[in-house]
Order: sequence, then structure tokens, then C-alpha cells
Amino acid sequence: MDKPELSANQQLQFFLKSLEHNIAMARNRDELNALLQKIESFGRPLKYDNSNYWYSLLAAVIVAGISLLYLYNFRDTLVALWSLALSGITTLVFGVLIFMRRSKISALSDALYLRDVYLDNNWQHEPFHGKRLAAQLAQQFNEFKRGNHLREIQWLVKGHYQGLEHQFEYHAYTFHYVDRRTVSTTDAKGRHRTRTVYDHHYRNGLYLPFEFVNSITISSSWFGSFFGSTYKPASTEFNRRFKVNAHSEMAAAKFLKPAVVVELEDLGKELSGLNLEFSSLGQLCMSF
Repeated sequence: MDKPELSANQQLQFFLKSLEHNIAMARNRDELNALLQKIESFGRPLKYDNSNYWYSLLAAVIVAGISLLYLYNFRDTLVALWSLALSGITTLVFGVLIFMRRSKISALSDALYLRDVYLDNNWQHEPFHGKRLAAQLAQQFNEFKRGNHLREIQWLVKGHYQGLEHQFEYHAYTFHYVDRRTVSTTDAKGRHRTRTVYDHHYRNGLYLPFEFVNSITISSSWFGSFFGSTYKPASTEFNRRFKVNAHSEMAAAKFLKPAVVVELEDLGKELSGLNLEFSSLGQLCMSF
């Protein structure tokens, strides 16, 4: 006996499930391009036909309207309230189903884009403990001493840069920290109340080995420094945007050559809150 032909929605459901698995398993650009060709050859947009759900929602709205009229004209609250409750549940259920279908396709689109980014940058996930890693990084970089309540790394990948002159391994991250503060208020009757407020902040960045200079911080937002001496290059634009602290003023002057100053000025225009910390152990953390 022949199997019944799958509906368009069932075909799409099976295709999306296969696509989700293949996106996660794509190991290189060729496999990702093959996925894009597979999507193109599907023959129609990746979109569910929700017409039956919309008809059900319309019916629920009509029933709700009739129930309200019945309640108004006949005051039969039991029948009307049951009808309103049923209509409300129907509206909620089918509304959620439509939202879930759209969210599924949107999530796959995001996953495909993210996989493309990972392959372009040769990123790989590494296992990590968010709070523990933040504490370890704080031993080298002031960047991770922000926040008086919570500090954690939320996202981490390992990458490899291959240039004409240099190549190195690096880590990209998202840092989440929380400041806790107490707010006092007075109501109209003069009663004082206090409440605790938690301010959540997120910063991104890279950290990597950097053997060319150490013990220097270049910060657009001051948050403390390991190093006591300050240095100002000749550029007014740079000094307006950054503050430089260094263990050795001469080392800072040697590193911040005019070409480097210009590059940092341009980078500071692109990245908000840019800070660079060159630790005493030969590591660089660039955060923004």
C-alpha cells in the first residue's frame, strides 16, 4: 500500500530538521555552499502555510464576539464565560504555534549565518567555566575587574590569524558583568524605601600573545591601571580619545609611533569604549 503523500508543511518540517543537523555538522566552506544550494533547490520559500491556524484564530475571534453579545443581551454569564475562555485558549494556542514556526525558521537562518562567520574566521568552540575564566583573566587584565556583583565570560571561541608577516592564536569573547547598587526613594507620604538595582553590562574583545610590548594600557574609559606613568603622544585627537599608562614612558613612546597612533584613532572611531591592555606577561587584551 502506498504511503500518503506528505503535505507541504510536513515536507518543510522534515527539510528544516535535516537542515538544522547539516548546519551544525558543516566543517568547511564547500559543505556550507552545498547547504545553500540545497536550500535553493527546495523550490519554494522556507515558510509554513499557516492558513488553517489563521482560520482558527478568526473563528475564535468570531465566537468571542458572539459570546460578548450574548452576555450583554441575555446576561447568561455561564455560557458566555465558557465561550470566552475557550476562544481565549484557542487564540493563545494557535498564536503560539504560529510564533514557534516563524521562530524556528528565523533561528535556522541565524545558525546558518553564524556558521558562515565561524568558518570565515576559523573559529572553534572551547569548553570553559564562565566565572572561573573571568577570574583567571582578571589576574592579568583590569578589563575583567569590572562589576561589583558578577563577572563571567558568556561566549568564547579560539581562532587563528594567518598573515603575511605574522600568525598567532587568539580567543574572542563576550564578557558579562553586573553592578549592584541601592536606590532610595521617598513616596508622597514621606516614607523612605530602598531597593537593590542590578545593572547588566556586556563587552566584547580578543586576548592573545603579544611579544612586542608589555606593561601598557591604552584606555578610552578609565578603570584603573597596573602602571604608574602616563604618556601623551603629539596627537590631540588621540589624547582626546585615549589615556595611556605605562610602566616605562620611554617604552610607550617607542610603541606609539605616528602610524600606530593613527591606526588606534581610526579603530577608536569604529569600536565604542575601546581599551587595549598589554600585560607584563606579554599578553594583549583588546576590549570594546
